[in-house]
Amino acid sequence: MIEATIGEPSANALLVDNKKIKTIKFLMIISKLDKVNLKINNQNIVKDISLTLLKNKITTLIGPNGGGKSSIAKIILGIIKPNNGKIFIKDKIKIGYMPQKVEIDKTIPISAIDFIKLYKGNNFLDGKIDQLSSRLGIKNILKNQIHNLSGGQFQKIVFLRSIINNPDLLVLDEPTQFMDINAIDEFYQIINEVRKDCSCSILLISHDLNMVMQKTDEVFCINKHICCSGTPQSINKHPEYISLFGKKSEIGIYHHHHDHNHDISNI
Repeated sequence: MIEATIGEPSANALLVDNKKIKTIKFLMIISKLDKVNLKINNQNIVKDISLTLLKNKITTLIGPNGGGKSSIAKIILGIIKPNNGKIFIKDKIKIGYMPQKVEIDKTIPISAIDFIKLYKGNNFLDGKIDQLSSRLGIKNILKNQIHNLSGGQFQKIVFLRSIINNPDLLVLDEPTQFMDINAIDEFYQIINEVRKDCSCSILLISHDLNMVMQKTDEVFCINKHICCSGTPQSINKHPEYISLFGKKSEIGIYHHHHDHNHDISNI
């Protein structure tokens, strides 16, 4: 017989609660790396990488060029196979991917709308493209040839294509390159909307330290290994972060206020 006083859970009750907590945490996991290592030509690309991507959370990788951020993303996506370590990715999830660089043969004529429709999904795209392109401010360029777009316009087209399938995991590698400061600010607002409306996990790679920190939940500073990790407010005080970015890069938290609502949940 198990005795328990009022207000104090029994050992069995605690065990059940712990199991529930572990189950909930597991269900929240979209992907996980455990002590992953990658070597190319006997050179360490990334070493001993462990991180977890959770549903409805934004995880950001920052660090110097060549530090291995894009390689980590490609390992999670299955594009690159590491030398060792464990990789978990939830079964039957939808993935959206915006690579750092997309090259299209300039001899191939293709409009922005046709590029978006290369997605191999169901034929339900027209309404979604209409709403998303309006939200991104690119509806008027959909019929333009992809090669005639500016860098910022093309980035938005690639981003639209990456979210067209309501992904469970969205990987964005330097998504705001070629965008001006106002476009970047609005773009991060949209990323946050996507996270909320799709309840997806977002892996973001960026050099926009001040901008990206405003919206992320967890930050990993990468330079071949994990230099430090934590909330945006905590890592900018870490010695390794300061050694890479300096004290002047200290994060200022930005608060966005507006009197209108954005909703893409019905897209």
